[in-house]
Amino acid sequence: MQFLYHPQSGTASLELENEAFLHLKARRIKVSDKIILKNLKDFYTYTYECIELSRRSCVLNLLDKKEEKQELKTYIHLALAVIDPKVIEKTLPFLNELGVAKLSFVYMEYSQKNFKLDFKRMEKILIESSQQCGRASLMELESFDDFKKFQQAYENIVLIDFEGEDLMNFDPGRYVFLVGAEGGFSQKEREINIKRAKLQANYILKAQTALIGVASKFII
Repeated sequence: MQFLYHPQSGTASLELENEAFLHLKARRIKVSDKIILKNLKDFYTYTYECIELSRRSCVLNLLDKKEEKQELKTYIHLALAVIDPKVIEKTLPFLNELGVAKLSFVYMEYSQKNFKLDFKRMEKILIESSQQCGRASLMELESFDDFKKFQQAYENIVLIDFEGEDLMNFDPGRYVFLVGAEGGFSQKEREINIKRAKLQANYILKAQTALIGVASKFII
């Protein structure tokens, strides 16, 4: 773990309980140990010292703070037609580690409308991922009820499809890359969004594989 997340990181004194304390307990924290905390809202790293330890909690005092701005290597905004939330949740850490800036969820024609997204749970998954990989900011998440609303919010949308231009012809700083659900996109969706790109893959990719593939192409 690169750091411990706590929303109140930066205050002079903190008492950690429950899940936050269990993280430190697993590391066998001792009095006088130094712990790095971040709140994932600002760009500061906070160094605390453990001054009190009990069976259920520990008290930390702030020793120092250091500004550590992280700039994403490549700004990339991805979008995904809503698929099974369990699959999405398993995919989030990979995108967070790669450094994807924003992920939009769009209810497309081939999305199952009964799938409901739990943003609180997804944020928790991203926090856990950031603690492990050292990312100081969370990937931004948002959702749209339909494709039309998504198009109203963003103009330069590129469909990741079975046919189209080479993906590398598109500047990730200018375009949003949308991956469809299983089965891709409907004919109507293809007609109203003419920009399309394809991945140079030998086989048909699952939505989550295509999503990670697009991110990897631009970032790594």
